[in-house]
Amino acid sequence: MEPSERAVCDKAVQTAAAALIEGLAPEYVLCYVSSLDTEVQTTALIEKLLSCAIKTAVPKSLTENYGLDFYLIDSLSSLKRGHYNILEPDTSLCRRVQVYEGVCIVPGLAFDRGGRRLGFGKGYYDRFLEKGSFITAGLCYECCVFDEIPHEDHDAVMDYLITEKGIIKQKEVFAGE
Repeated sequence: MEPSERAVCDKAVQTAAAALIEGLAPEYVLCYVSSLDTEVQTTALIEKLLSCAIKTAVPKSLTENYGLDFYLIDSLSSLKRGHYNILEPDTSLCRRVQVYEGVCIVPGLAFDRGGRRLGFGKGYYDRFLEKGSFITAGLCYECCVFDEIPHEDHDAVMDYLITEKGIIKQKEVFAGE
Protein backbone atom coordinates (compact mmCIF):
# COMPACT_ATOMS: atom_id res chain seq x y z
CA MET A 1 0.00 0.00 0.00
CA GLU A 2 1.19 3.50 -0.74
CA PRO A 3 1.74 5.59 2.41
CA SER A 4 -1.06 8.02 1.48
CA GLU A 5 -3.54 5.16 0.92
CA ARG A 6 -2.44 3.52 4.14
CA ALA A 7 -2.98 6.76 6.10
CA VAL A 8 -6.56 6.99 4.78
CA CYS A 9 -7.22 3.35 5.69
CA ASP A 10 -5.66 3.77 9.16
CA LYS A 11 -7.91 6.74 9.88
CA ALA A 12 -11.03 4.84 8.76
CA VAL A 13 -10.15 1.81 10.92
CA GLN A 14 -9.35 3.99 13.93
CA THR A 15 -12.62 5.91 13.56
CA ALA A 16 -14.62 2.67 13.39
CA ALA A 17 -12.73 1.20 16.36
CA ALA A 18 -13.35 4.33 18.45
CA ALA A 19 -17.08 4.19 17.60
CA LEU A 20 -17.26 0.51 18.57
CA ILE A 21 -15.48 1.16 21.86
CA GLU A 22 -17.74 4.12 22.61
CA GLY A 23 -20.81 1.95 22.00
CA LEU A 24 -19.50 -0.89 24.19
CA ALA A 25 -18.49 1.53 26.98
CA PRO A 26 -15.91 -0.76 28.65
CA GLU A 27 -14.09 0.15 31.84
CA TYR A 28 -10.77 -0.83 30.24
CA VAL A 29 -9.40 -0.99 26.73
CA LEU A 30 -6.27 -3.04 26.11
CA CYS A 31 -4.62 -1.98 22.87
CA TYR A 32 -1.48 -2.98 21.03
CA VAL A 33 0.94 -0.25 20.00
CA SER A 34 1.49 -0.54 16.26
CA SER A 35 5.03 -0.98 15.06
CA LEU A 36 5.05 -2.65 11.66
CA ASP A 37 3.97 -1.44 8.24
CA THR A 38 1.65 -4.44 8.06
CA GLU A 39 -0.29 -3.37 11.18
CA VAL A 40 -3.04 -0.80 11.34
CA GLN A 41 -1.60 2.18 13.20
CA THR A 42 -3.04 2.59 16.69
CA THR A 43 -1.36 5.69 18.10
CA ALA A 44 -4.21 8.03 17.09
CA LEU A 45 -6.73 5.56 18.52
CA ILE A 46 -4.82 5.38 21.80
CA GLU A 47 -4.67 9.20 21.96
CA LYS A 48 -8.43 9.36 21.31
CA LEU A 49 -9.15 6.86 24.11
CA LEU A 50 -6.94 8.77 26.53
CA SER A 51 -8.58 12.09 25.61
CA CYS A 52 -11.97 10.52 26.42
CA ALA A 53 -10.65 9.43 29.85
CA ILE A 54 -10.97 5.74 28.96
CA LYS A 55 -8.63 3.57 31.01
CA THR A 56 -6.16 2.41 28.38
CA ALA A 57 -3.50 -0.24 28.87
CA VAL A 58 -0.81 -1.39 26.47
CA PRO A 59 1.20 -4.61 26.49
CA LYS A 60 4.72 -5.39 27.57
CA SER A 61 6.09 -8.61 26.08
CA LEU A 62 7.47 -11.22 28.45
CA THR A 63 9.90 -13.05 26.21
CA GLU A 64 10.80 -15.68 28.80
CA ASN A 65 7.30 -17.22 28.70
CA TYR A 66 5.74 -15.54 25.63
CA GLY A 67 3.30 -13.74 27.89
CA LEU A 68 1.90 -10.23 28.06
CA ASP A 69 1.54 -7.85 30.97
CA PHE A 70 -0.59 -4.75 30.47
CA TYR A 71 0.17 -1.33 31.92
CA LEU A 72 -2.09 1.72 32.19
CA ILE A 73 -0.74 4.70 30.33
CA ASP A 74 -1.72 8.35 30.45
CA SER A 75 0.12 9.42 27.30
CA LEU A 76 2.22 8.05 24.47
CA SER A 77 5.23 9.63 26.16
CA SER A 78 4.93 6.81 28.74
CA LEU A 79 6.28 4.39 26.10
CA LYS A 80 9.81 3.30 25.23
CA ARG A 81 11.33 0.81 22.79
CA GLY A 82 11.18 -2.73 24.13
CA HIS A 83 11.31 -6.30 22.84
CA TYR A 84 11.21 -6.67 19.07
CA ASN A 85 11.77 -2.87 18.87
CA ILE A 86 8.08 -2.34 19.75
CA LEU A 87 6.97 0.61 21.87
CA GLU A 88 6.06 -0.70 25.32
CA PRO A 89 5.11 0.93 28.60
CA ASP A 90 7.96 2.34 30.64
CA THR A 91 7.38 0.28 33.78
CA SER A 92 8.95 3.00 35.95
CA LEU A 93 6.18 5.40 34.83
CA CYS A 94 3.18 3.08 34.37
CA ARG A 95 1.14 0.86 36.67
CA ARG A 96 0.65 -2.79 35.80
CA VAL A 97 -2.98 -3.87 35.80
CA GLN A 98 -4.46 -7.32 35.89
CA VAL A 99 -7.53 -6.88 33.76
CA TYR A 100 -9.56 -9.87 32.65
CA GLU A 101 -12.49 -8.14 30.99
CA GLY A 102 -13.06 -5.16 28.74
CA VAL A 103 -12.16 -4.61 25.11
CA CYS A 104 -8.89 -5.99 23.77
CA ILE A 105 -7.65 -4.59 20.44
CA VAL A 106 -5.56 -7.35 18.87
CA PRO A 107 -2.93 -7.13 16.11
CA GLY A 108 -2.54 -9.64 13.32
CA LEU A 109 -0.82 -10.21 10.02
CA ALA A 110 -4.11 -11.44 8.54
CA PHE A 111 -7.61 -12.44 9.61
CA ASP A 112 -10.26 -14.61 8.09
CA ARG A 113 -13.97 -14.05 7.79
CA GLY A 114 -14.48 -16.42 10.72
CA GLY A 115 -12.65 -14.05 13.08
CA ARG A 116 -9.47 -16.13 13.23
CA ARG A 117 -6.13 -14.36 13.15
CA LEU A 118 -2.72 -15.11 11.87
CA GLY A 119 -0.27 -13.61 14.32
CA PHE A 120 3.48 -13.70 14.49
CA GLY A 121 3.70 -17.33 15.62
CA LYS A 122 4.58 -17.06 19.29
CA GLY A 123 1.03 -17.16 20.75
CA TYR A 124 1.35 -14.09 23.02
CA TYR A 125 -2.25 -12.96 22.50
CA ASP A 126 -3.75 -16.47 22.37
CA ARG A 127 -2.30 -17.23 25.81
CA PHE A 128 -3.34 -13.88 27.24
CA LEU A 129 -6.90 -13.92 25.91
CA GLU A 130 -7.67 -17.37 27.33
CA LYS A 131 -7.20 -15.92 30.85
CA GLY A 132 -10.20 -13.61 30.68
CA SER A 133 -13.55 -12.69 29.25
CA PHE A 134 -12.68 -10.02 26.73
CA ILE A 135 -14.52 -8.48 23.85
CA THR A 136 -11.90 -8.82 21.13
CA ALA A 137 -11.45 -6.71 18.04
CA GLY A 138 -8.90 -7.41 15.34
CA LEU A 139 -7.74 -4.45 13.30
CA CYS A 140 -6.51 -4.99 9.75
CA TYR A 141 -6.66 -3.77 6.20
CA GLU A 142 -9.30 -5.26 3.93
CA CYS A 143 -6.53 -6.70 1.72
CA CYS A 144 -5.44 -8.81 4.73
CA VAL A 145 -8.84 -10.50 5.19
CA PHE A 146 -9.22 -13.96 3.65
CA ASP A 147 -12.01 -16.50 3.46
CA GLU A 148 -10.00 -18.84 5.67
CA ILE A 149 -6.53 -18.94 7.18
CA PRO A 150 -4.68 -21.83 8.84
CA HIS A 151 -5.69 -22.16 12.48
CA GLU A 152 -5.56 -24.47 15.48
CA ASP A 153 -8.12 -25.15 18.19
CA HIS A 154 -6.32 -22.97 20.76
CA ASP A 155 -6.24 -19.90 18.49
CA ALA A 156 -8.37 -17.01 19.73
CA VAL A 157 -11.34 -16.00 17.59
CA MET A 158 -12.15 -12.29 17.41
CA ASP A 159 -15.58 -10.96 18.29
CA TYR A 160 -15.15 -8.11 15.82
CA LEU A 161 -13.04 -7.52 12.76
CA ILE A 162 -12.48 -3.87 11.85
CA THR A 163 -11.17 -2.81 8.45
CA GLU A 164 -11.31 0.43 6.49
CA LYS A 165 -14.63 -0.85 5.07
CA GLY A 166 -16.29 -1.15 8.48
CA ILE A 167 -17.00 -3.44 11.42
CA ILE A 168 -17.98 -7.09 11.18
CA LYS A 169 -19.36 -8.77 14.27
CA GLN A 170 -17.77 -12.19 13.91
CA LYS A 171 -19.31 -14.48 16.49
CA GLU A 172 -22.85 -13.45 15.58
CA VAL A 173 -22.23 -14.34 11.96
CA PHE A 174 -20.35 -17.54 12.74
CA ALA A 175 -22.33 -18.79 15.74
CA GLY A 176 -22.37 -22.55 15.99
CA GLU A 177 -18.87 -23.13 14.62
